[in-house]
Amino acid sequence: MHTGWLGVMASALAAASLAGLTAGCDDDKGKAQVAADAGAGDAGPAQPVIGGKLGEAVAQAASGSPAGAAPTAGAADGPPETGVFTLPGAAAALPKDTPYKIEIITEGGEPRAQLAAKIDPKSEQKLNVTLALRMGGPQGLPNLELGVSFKADKPKEGAGAAGAAAGTAGAAAGAAGAAAGAAATKVIAQVTSATLASMSLGGPPKELADVLGKLKGSSVRYDLSPANVASNFKPELPKEADPGLEPVLEALGEAIGLLTPPLPDKPVGAGAYWMVTDRAVVSGAGLPVLRYRVFKVEKIEGDTVSFSVDTRQYAEGADLRLPGPNGDVTMTIDRIESSGKGSFAWSPSRFVPAGGDVSQRVQALLVPPGAQPAAQRSVAQVELTAKLAAPAAQ
Repeated sequence: MHTGWLGVMASALAAASLAGLTAGCDDDKGKAQVAADAGAGDAGPAQPVIGGKLGEAVAQAASGSPAGAAPTAGAADGPPETGVFTLPGAAAALPKDTPYKIEIITEGGEPRAQLAAKIDPKSEQKLNVTLALRMGGPQGLPNLELGVSFKADKPKEGAGAAGAAAGTAGAAAGAAGAAAGAAATKVIAQVTSATLASMSLGGPPKELADVLGKLKGSSVRYDLSPANVASNFKPELPKEADPGLEPVLEALGEAIGLLTPPLPDKPVGAGAYWMVTDRAVVSGAGLPVLRYRVFKVEKIEGDTVSFSVDTRQYAEGADLRLPGPNGDVTMTIDRIESSGKGSFAWSPSRFVPAGGDVSQRVQALLVPPGAQPAAQRSVAQVELTAKLAAPAAQ
């Protein structure tokens, strides 16, 4: 019984991750079209479109072309029509030895301020995280409610001073160049409780509650650079937990990453936005992608910055390995579209925002192994949703 429920969870999470990954590619193509023809509609249902300068920026980043000359969708230097990069194309867009890049598009209005993380390495910050996964049909996972504690890992001897300096630096802390050579803060996001978010009177069945209870004590470890870039997510389950729960932690890590804003190296004000290009792996599916996130400063009030974020993802290669009842199955991505949106309030003293939400939708056409060229494609559609909130006062 546990195995069956966990199998459904793993498959759904894998599909959800795939969905977020695939939607990004075609949406970036849509952005290039919007840049060339303002007001053009998006091809997919409920797929958000970014127009104007924002659309141009995403299209430029996806194609690797310089600012000011947005490529035409389908052109040789434009984003891939199918949403699938060739491996050489992906390397050209973001070299393998470049972990990320931050490109300021607009610095925003006055007054401007240098954004820099100033986290107390001894602090512990708690959040309630709601994860939801919806698949194309009636299938889907129940919403999961997780209590999560965020703390800095104890630095290795000799790294403490560098970590403290990175956390309290001023303008230089936001510089991508300086960040690349500075020590990252090791962060542990530990699950302190896990249950279903919405249940009828009486709560979840004991069997399900027991399975979810095994998530307690699990964690996601990751690095947080001086430029506030979250990377190297590593889920860790307790020994007694079923391995089928790991996709839950992968989804948690993905949500944390999407809502952690890398910071530019120049002062910015309200209305500023910048593009962050990096690599990611879609949770559950193990699919490498090129990810493009556009962060916009909606407003600044004291030390709190309100952000919105739009995400697009491109598959890095056409092979997708998914879990099946008799082992992994390798599918070929014929076409993929992935888009996401989020909003959150960021504070320099926090590992992650105290409140925010993000959704990531993926639609993909997949070719099963051994299928004929004219065979009908399988359709995968998944939406991953996460909400962060401060715990209620005790």
